[in-house]
Amino acid sequence: MQRFLKSVVTMAAVCAATSVPVLLNTESASANEGMRGSYVGVGVSADGSGAAASATGRIDLNPVSIRTTVTGACDSGVCATLLVPTVTYDFGIGKNANIYAGLGASAVSISDGNSSVSLGTGAVVQAGAEGAISQNVVLYGDGTYFTNGGGTLWKVGVGYRF
Repeated sequence: MQRFLKSVVTMAAVCAATSVPVLLNTESASANEGMRGSYVGVGVSADGSGAAASATGRIDLNPVSIRTTVTGACDSGVCATLLVPTVTYDFGIGKNANIYAGLGASAVSISDGNSSVSLGTGAVVQAGAEGAISQNVVLYGDGTYFTNGGGTLWKVGVGYRF
């Protein structure tokens, strides 16, 4: 329980810190449209046990987004795959930049090439930031907390916006 509370407080602090520019901004509302558009991306995800490649997608439904991340790793012929779909609310913090927070689920499976076993599902809380660095290129990063005691997954990546 103490670990859960520490992660929730950390994520709340990150969201609060990244929201300060929105609260202090006195420019017109059109300047804070945020980043629009859907994207697919590749990146690196890491938790307490190591890092792995990941793929992420975002479907923009303004101001809500549907996001999905797939990551996994193999060791000695055994592969683990993690699927994390979430629904987030996006807050525009400037032209082509958002912070987001939301809820979702996770599913883990392990395969040895001959058989696959599902290790179950759980709820997640996610918060992050994203921004376009050109017309079609996006940088993103977030933290996903697993409420079933699975820890926190940190992710950064680059995406193609369409």
